[in-house]
Amino acid sequence: GEDMAQIFSATANSNATIGYALYGSSTWNKGTSNGACQGAYQNTSANGSRVGVMIFTGAGAALKGKIIKSIVFSIACSSAGSGSSSKVLTFRKAKQQTFPSGINGSAMVGDSLGTLTGKFYGNTTTHTLSASSNSAFFNALSAYLKAGNSALVLYNGEKSSSSTTYSTNYARITSITITVTYEAATVWYRQNGTWVQCAVYYRTGGVWVQVAPYYRSNGSWIQV
Repeated sequence: GEDMAQIFSATANSNATIGYALYGSSTWNKGTSNGACQGAYQNTSANGSRVGVMIFTGAGAALKGKIIKSIVFSIACSSAGSGSSSKVLTFRKAKQQTFPSGINGSAMVGDSLGTLTGKFYGNTTTHTLSASSNSAFFNALSAYLKAGNSALVLYNGEKSSSSTTYSTNYARITSITITVTYEAATVWYRQNGTWVQCAVYYRTGGVWVQVAPYYRSNGSWIQV
């Protein structure tokens, strides 16, 4: 059949889309030179753990109610912290969807979405999330994006073991691109000899809700 897949892509790498604050501070350090950081640098206090913020402009509007097939991250990191090849990035929901101002880092930290493991040090790496690749992170992030959200937080709560060191998984993302392959939740019907595409909605509690239709084939439910 006809491939109805569409692509959404956005990059967080500007003063309006990437930055960090300490967990206990309302000073937001913005732009690609500061980046979105996680972990701690020369700070042994829980309030000194860094909270990175990444805004993917337009993601919520483009992906709300859609069927998400895959999510690809391209992540550029500076040479900060450990050069270990098993460093873990911890992605979380953001408590607000616009770049923060006047609030502490802690006020941005939402529920955990998932993690990526790799050498996030002086490199650019690509990570694919799908039903068959890092599926728990894919399912959580898909649901979050489909709900209309556009912001992600990087936060692991780590502290430095001394006032001279980085924490184990300290990392600084200088630029991050999200590329989402998605389909609209639509069906086709025949009208006057032409196939017409339409979205499917149902009524619940006085509100119209868009749904992804399924059909039954050989004992299995298949998403349209």
